[in-house]
Amino acid sequence: MLDINNPSPAESVDEEATVNPRIAEPDVPKQSKSLSPGEAVLNRISQDTDFPTFSNHIIEINRQISKRSKYSSATDLSNAILKDYALTGKLLKLVNSAYYSVTAGKVTTITRAVVLLGYETVRQAATNLLLFDLMTSKSSVDELKEGFVKAFWSGLIAKDSSEIISKKGHEEAFICAMLHDLGKHVVLLYLPDEWDEISNLMSTKGFSEMRASKTVLGISLENLGIAVAKRWRFPPQIINSMGRLSNGSLQKDKGKVDTLQALSNFSNEMCHIIHNTNGESRKKALKELSSQYENHVPIAPKQITKMIDASLEKVEKHADLITIDLKKSTFLERLTVGAKEQAHDRRNPRGDRSLNPEVSKMLVDGQSNPDASNMLSNDGKPANPDEVILNGVQDMSAAMVGDFEINDIALMALETMYRGLAFNRVVFFMMRKDRKKLEARFGFGAGIEHIVDRLSFDTKGGTDIFNIALAKGKDLIIENTAKQPVKGLIPQWFRQKIKTPAFIFLPIVYNNTCLGAFYADRKEAGQPLQAGQYKFITMLRNQLILAIKYRN
Repeated sequence: MLDINNPSPAESVDEEATVNPRIAEPDVPKQSKSLSPGEAVLNRISQDTDFPTFSNHIIEINRQISKRSKYSSATDLSNAILKDYALTGKLLKLVNSAYYSVTAGKVTTITRAVVLLGYETVRQAATNLLLFDLMTSKSSVDELKEGFVKAFWSGLIAKDSSEIISKKGHEEAFICAMLHDLGKHVVLLYLPDEWDEISNLMSTKGFSEMRASKTVLGISLENLGIAVAKRWRFPPQIINSMGRLSNGSLQKDKGKVDTLQALSNFSNEMCHIIHNTNGESRKKALKELSSQYENHVPIAPKQITKMIDASLEKVEKHADLITIDLKKSTFLERLTVGAKEQAHDRRNPRGDRSLNPEVSKMLVDGQSNPDASNMLSNDGKPANPDEVILNGVQDMSAAMVGDFEINDIALMALETMYRGLAFNRVVFFMMRKDRKKLEARFGFGAGIEHIVDRLSFDTKGGTDIFNIALAKGKDLIIENTAKQPVKGLIPQWFRQKIKTPAFIFLPIVYNNTCLGAFYADRKEAGQPLQAGQYKFITMLRNQLILAIKYRN
């Protein structure tokens, strides 16, 4: 392992042997006695006209960390950010986006953003945006654009992973993963000729990236990135996270490896897997990654797959803010291998997109196809609807007596509806925080795995039957979607994803605000509810609304 806090001017052959034992390191070119290889490269980069300006700005923002305890305040950080008009605009746009979900009204000043979100959150957001600008400033370099997309994606994965395994440091995990390949990005930006030499050595002579970089620059890209981060005065925990972990380090017990460093390595290795594999080989590689990091980033393969599925929508959500051209990214195309429906929807923006929504903090993930025996009574006969519904309401009421989660109550209602009224499929839709879409969050029944976390529809300005129901605050009971006038009001997303002839749709409204909806359908055309069953559905809905009221 490298001493990343003190990058050595002459990195040893042993380090490369750890990474690739088949390749021996060449002799390191002689450097000036007064300058280390890292300093020499940084001096060359500093001759670029925009690098010193960028460096001074990010240094000033990062300097607030050391000042904060005695002198710094929200005003100090605000002033550092406000010096850059473009950064100010982008930061306010980010703060008001769904990424942070500020609920106290529109934020129009940096100072208020600091008060609402916290000092460190805003500082790291500003740093991220500066890095975004740096990495996209020379957009003609295709490899740099791809590198930025991968760095941003790795940051998202690190943040999501951090939320799974810990209760803090999520934004820090994002920036640590973003900076993992900073050395490479800096060379691509400011030393393109040298990068061509490095690439040529790798392609024609089979050099590793480390060996090629040392041959051309006298320093590895990893240590160059660390040197840049030190010059920019990033805190020690971020600089430490940029060091690569060896297999030996990963074998250490939990707590022996820094969590941020583990998350940074984990997410970037996942990015490498996505870029270089697909199909069964990808599944195998991700399973091995999970096993390799189980002591430090304990995330199961299924959770990893879910994060990857959800990541595409998150990238899409921020594409305009960070100037990512989704259509031109090879990495994002590879990310969608095996998800043809999603790829088709991105190529056809006029159709409704199949989305992977962020995991809700209030609602659990979808469950599908419960055991059919659950729908039978003890004697093997179909359960009595009245009994199932009333028992379900009783369970919901009992759960609400103590400390409860809304997700538990909603799931109880949905399961009760599915079992008691023997629907083909039931789905709970939740309103997105920006109130522009209803998203399928969980459900039971036929093909639910293709709907939950993969289906959403617009709720603003639509003229279809669902938007009409939402606008009027009415329930839907549809007997046959093939008959007019209903046929002409059925949206395309429904025909593509659900395609059932009879269904019900019940908005869940609290304080005149739609929070979500229950959906249930039948395989055959005809009345989806028998006489007296509508009251059962409304009973379950009312119980959920009561739970929401209690929690608020």
